[in-house]
This record gives sequence, structure tokens and C-alpha cells, in this order.
Amino acid sequence: MTTVNLIRKNSNRVRPGLRFQFDYWLLLVVAGLLVIGMLMVYSTTFDYGLRFYEEATYFFKRQLLALIVGIAGALIIMQFDYHVLRLMSVPFLIMTLVMLVVVLLFGETIFGARRGLLEGSYQPSEIAKLATILYISHWLSSKGDRIKNLTYGLLPFSVITGVVCALIVQQPDLGTTGLIAIVCFTLFFIAGADLRQFTIAGLVGGLIFLFLVTTLPHAAQRVDSYRIALRDPIQAGWQVQQSVVALATGGLFGVGLGESTQKFGPLPAAHTDGVFSILGEELGLVGCLVVMVLWALLVWRGISIARRARDGYGSLLALGVTCWLSFQALLNMAVVTAVVPFTGIPLPFLSYGGSSLASSLIGIGILLSISRDAAVGQKMQQPRKPARGVVREDLDLRRRDGRPHLSGAGRRR
Repeated sequence: MTTVNLIRKNSNRVRPGLRFQFDYWLLLVVAGLLVIGMLMVYSTTFDYGLRFYEEATYFFKRQLLALIVGIAGALIIMQFDYHVLRLMSVPFLIMTLVMLVVVLLFGETIFGARRGLLEGSYQPSEIAKLATILYISHWLSSKGDRIKNLTYGLLPFSVITGVVCALIVQQPDLGTTGLIAIVCFTLFFIAGADLRQFTIAGLVGGLIFLFLVTTLPHAAQRVDSYRIALRDPIQAGWQVQQSVVALATGGLFGVGLGESTQKFGPLPAAHTDGVFSILGEELGLVGCLVVMVLWALLVWRGISIARRARDGYGSLLALGVTCWLSFQALLNMAVVTAVVPFTGIPLPFLSYGGSSLASSLIGIGILLSISRDAAVGQKMQQPRKPARGVVREDLDLRRRDGRPHLSGAGRRR
């Protein structure tokens, strides 16, 4: 059966009345993050737009286009059975790996890294997060108890994850590499890998990451800057200093939406990596807490969807998407507050970036599809209540052989 036929079959399986039985709490949380994100994108980019493109809404329009594409993708995905993604996971991962190679060969170098195409507007590393989760979830759910076996579990898992991470390291982008590795290891452990395998994978992965951090010049420089900042915060890197200054300037309620001064030069890339700092400056501690509460609610709904999923694949897929988005948000917030070394990871739904926004929304569409499948399954298992005021001749259990029958059957209720 072709993929198109399977999609049609699965889309027709659900009765029209049950098509909208998805997690509304998750939808409301994401809507709140998107509203705040679009406000912050305009606030942090109108000056860039005027200076370089003579249009204050230049970046806002590009982000709005990515928002429309992401919402359309999420709406399409949530209407179909998420099991269709099993068939798409392998070709999607292969296509993503090809694009990662294309970026290394023909990508444009921006700030010393070769990560994107089309003036950096398309970054395959953002798509690689979703593609890896789709494939790893499918692969792990198909192994069952064999995942505890070294040849069926740890070795092929390490090869799959290692190939994706190796291509992204070449860009170089250690932040995205570490994020993908952590998400994959989390799924590997949840899927049933024993503690011995998880320990070996963690030690080997940690040693490889430590080697990369100490050998890649830009990574070693960031780690050295972080060590210096731990001893003397005044000597921290410029971007970290300005991020902390922006957060401190905001105080409790902020200086007002659009009134930030750090975004006009002192804080580099304020619309991407540093958007949380500008949020703290303009909306204060209260604004930051609102965003953090929304992220906590998103994690809660993601875990709830994973628990209610009707099979192991849906559970792993929901956990993978939830871990991806929440780990990335946590890492970004940790960077701008100088808790961890600078990584350049964007804040999902808030940072400027078309690839990041569209792929994050598609991930939300997958969560909504899994939640709808669980809700439909629960509805299907519930017995239908008889309509009131209907002649119940179908309940007449009288038999010609004289078996007991319902008294009053066939009367109006």
C-alpha cells in the first residue's frame, strides 16, 4: 500500500464528529507563546529592518510567513493518523542527511559557521531535530525487548545518532549536536535500555563531546570565557554580560514593550539567541515568569499526551517532541542567565528564525495528532447511550423458544 493510500485510509477512519478531539490546553499554551514571540520578534527587529531594508516590518513579515507555513503543516498533520509518520521517517531522515551534506558543500558562512541556505533562512539542522526524533521513535518502538541486546540496541543506536551529530558538528554547531544527542539518549533509556547500556553510551558520548569542546577553537574559547565568568562575572564574555544587563535592567515589570535599549547594538543577535534577555528587559521578571509557566504547562501537556498514547510508538514520539522543545528552551534560558556556556540555541516560538518556528509547530501538530488519537480511542471504547424518546424495539429480547424477555420492551421511554 502506498503512502498516499495509507494517508487516505487513516484520514477516513475517524468520524467527522471526532476530528477535533485534541488537547485544547496544549493549543492554548502554544498560542500564548506565539503571541509573545511575534511581539518580541517585531520589537527586536524593527530597527534592523529600517537600517538594512528600509522597512520596519521586514523581519516580522518573514517570521509571519514561517508562522503561516508552520500552522498549515501542523493542521495537516493533526488531521491524519500519526502512524503514517512511520513510513515517512526513513525517507525524511535520508533527505535531511543529504541536505546537511549540501550545506557543508554549498552553504553560506555566517559568523564563522556554515549552517544555512538561501541567505541562512533555511537551516537543515533545525529540520534534523524533528527527522531524528521521528526515526529514533520508530526504530526504538520496533525493537521491543531486543533493545537490551548490545547488537540490536546500543551499537545501531550509536551509529544512527552519531551520523546525524557528526554532520552537524562539521558546520560547526555543538549546541544543536548536544541537544539531539541528549534527546536521543533520553528516548533510548525510556524505551527500555538497561542501566549498563545507558551508562556506556553516556560515558562515550560525554568523552566525545569533551574532546570536541577542547579541540574546536570557537567552543574552547566559549568554555574558557565561561570559566573566567565563574571566577569573576565582570570578566564574562560580551554577549553574556549584555544579556545579564538586559535582565537586570527590566526589574520586576520591565521598561515597557518596545523600550529596550540593549537591542540597539549592545546585545548581538538580540532577535535570535538573546530574545529572552530582551523579554526580561521590556516585560521584567513578571514577563519571564509568564513565559516559564507557559513552558511548564507545555511540558505537562506533552507528558500527559505521551502517557495517554495508545501504543509505544506514540508514547515515544510524544516524549521525543516534548523533550526536544523543552530541553532547547531550558538551554536557551540557561545561556542568557550565564548558567552554562554560550551555545547559540534559539528559544522555540519566541526567537526569530523561520526553520525553527516551522519545525517547532510541526512538532506541536504531531502532539495534537497523538492526543486526538488517544481521545478518539477513548470515545470508541465508551458504549453509546440510547436516544431518549425512541421506540426500543431493538431491545426486545423475546424469543420464540420461550426464553426470558425484557419487561416493557418496545415501549416509549
